[in-house]
Amino acid sequence: MKPVRLLPLLLLLASPALADRVRILATDRQAAEARVEMVLAARQEILASAFIVGDDPFTLTGLGLLRDAARRGIRVQLLVDAQWNRIPRAVQAHLLAEGIAIREYHPFRLDKPLWIARRMHDKLVVADGRALLAGGRNIQSTYFGFGRQIRAKNYVDCDLLVEGDAAAEARRYFLTLWSSREVRPSRARATPEEIVEAARLLDGHKAWLDARIEEARNDPGRVPADLTEAGPVRFLHDPVNRKDRVRKVGTELRDLLAAARESVIIESPYLVPTRALRRGLRQALDRGVRVRILTNSLAATDNLWPQAGYAGHKTDLVRSGVELWEYQGPECLHTKAAVIDGETMIVGSYNLDPRSERLNTELALVVRDGPLATEMRSLMNGHLARAARIDDRGFPAGATERYPGVPRRKIWKLRLFRLLAPLVRGQL
Repeated sequence: MKPVRLLPLLLLLASPALADRVRILATDRQAAEARVEMVLAARQEILASAFIVGDDPFTLTGLGLLRDAARRGIRVQLLVDAQWNRIPRAVQAHLLAEGIAIREYHPFRLDKPLWIARRMHDKLVVADGRALLAGGRNIQSTYFGFGRQIRAKNYVDCDLLVEGDAAAEARRYFLTLWSSREVRPSRARATPEEIVEAARLLDGHKAWLDARIEEARNDPGRVPADLTEAGPVRFLHDPVNRKDRVRKVGTELRDLLAAARESVIIESPYLVPTRALRRGLRQALDRGVRVRILTNSLAATDNLWPQAGYAGHKTDLVRSGVELWEYQGPECLHTKAAVIDGETMIVGSYNLDPRSERLNTELALVVRDGPLATEMRSLMNGHLARAARIDDRGFPAGATERYPGVPRRKIWKLRLFRLLAPLVRGQL
């Protein structure tokens, strides 16, 4: 009997996990093309979830792409928050007939009154259990630079594309949520004539996309995008069931904040600091950590409710030592990201508000890689070019009024909302 060579076995057991490969999707075009490429490259399965799925040209084009994947024999499962499912009824019926499975998270039910407050805030695509895409973008024109299609302002946002073991974890989470009691199958119905018209609608949008794909394939100057090896990527998600032994995303993120030693740079479109967040920020500042937060100004925000919850905290945050900035637009900041100590990058769906902490389902990706963190920090620094630093009066530095350039009507609405905000603070 030959002796067993233990050294190679021990080296194998001691070796670190294979590195995941990561790409930051900072621009609208990068984000759109990455989604198209994921669907085209899929061979077995596409799992997609989103808080908002719209009724606009960009969304309908994407649904046409998913329909073609289903026709190729790819298993397609689409999970949408019921409150924000804007897919036309006839289009849903057509997709169901084409073999795409659609389920809704927390549809309105008289026997489930609490469902109305608890929403699925995930934004996730998983292809073949090997690639995942997650971040802040919903599926709607405004999140990909096409706001003019629906006469709405665009969002500044960010996603991560990851290939590797993190995708398998994301797949497990998606399927657990898909099969849970929190979701219900879509029961969209339509007449045969409506379904035929819906098919024609998707055909037209898909024909436009096919032409763009052909142009890209024939472009001699097009260079394939590279992904960076970054070590194991952590995929964070909230527990699906009460008995799940999974820590909430907010808890994990506060632990990362507690581990910071030098700097924490954060972007969050909504900033309604909870007691736990305020405590974590205060402890970081007491350790000498530099904390910078960028959020939306009143001029840029798309939601006055969280702005009302934020307004009363501005001076306290600045006086405590937080370097607070407000994005001025013309777009609306929607990125949910952080860089800690210049080496850990976080991108996800989590806002710094009570809804993300206590009510919504949330996702986040944590990447420990110096060069990628530097790239993300550079992007975040670039956003300051359209931002104003807030002073200890709660004013933009150097300004003589709190909300310069904002229409009086919007200011008065904010004041009204501030009066009502204490009554619904947990919902902000």
